[in-house]
Amino acid sequence: MLPSRELDSASSPLAFFAMELRRLREQAGLTQEQLAREISYSIALISMVETGKRNPSRDFTRRCDERLNGGGLLMRIWPLLANTAYSTQFQPWLEIEPQAHTLRNWEPLLIPGLLQTADYASAVLRAEPGVSDERAEELVSGRLERQKLLTKDDPPLFLTVIREEALHLHIGSPEIMHDQLSALLIAAEHRHISVQIVPSGLGMTGGTIAGLEGAFIIAGVEGSPDSVFVESAAAGHVTDHPRDVVAICRRYEAIRSEALSARASADLITKVMKEWQQT
Repeated sequence: MLPSRELDSASSPLAFFAMELRRLREQAGLTQEQLAREISYSIALISMVETGKRNPSRDFTRRCDERLNGGGLLMRIWPLLANTAYSTQFQPWLEIEPQAHTLRNWEPLLIPGLLQTADYASAVLRAEPGVSDERAEELVSGRLERQKLLTKDDPPLFLTVIREEALHLHIGSPEIMHDQLSALLIAAEHRHISVQIVPSGLGMTGGTIAGLEGAFIIAGVEGSPDSVFVESAAAGHVTDHPRDVVAICRRYEAIRSEALSARASADLITKVMKEWQQT
């Protein structure tokens, strides 16, 4: 049986990474200060990573692995940290989402996270007040790792409805927007992905009003009740309470009823994509 300290250290990927980083550093005979100097990162960051208080970036991990002769160990652990990049409120969703056979999504302002390009995601996340470049890189990596859900064998059916404003909202640069809309069109060609656009200019109908309350995603899991993740300005929350799920499902259907068909949506995305190319 492992000693209790080792069991505790292995209880989470971040704790395991912290333990291995500290072990490799001590094995190399380096202090935190010496390692910081050699990999061009701060002592404070190394201390926080070694105590499990901060997720390491990919670049930080690579530099440590190379300097400490880790043989790729730290880089192999690093992908396991993707989920820990997310907020506490989103963590339960990361347990539910991979089990889903169907995901129904509504996005009023942005391209869905599961379909974002790395550059688009980076521009969105770096725009958040107070987010450092390193933290943004960590969040982007987590988002890209999550997207593997749609490229695995037997992926879930992903049905997303997006408000047209998201196609026009200037995120990053015209090039980033052009490439993002191109990626959206490519994604929509897959049989398990459906992209529909709610066009601008609709009056304040029931679906339009319902959609203004924020983004959400509904997960259908075989043998379990549906669950939803609802976003808000401050935070989001996960629930499977029947009353809440029914309300969100009705909201989704009301919004979807006002969306263009998949073919008409693709035509609109193509039109807006060309406009970004000319900007």
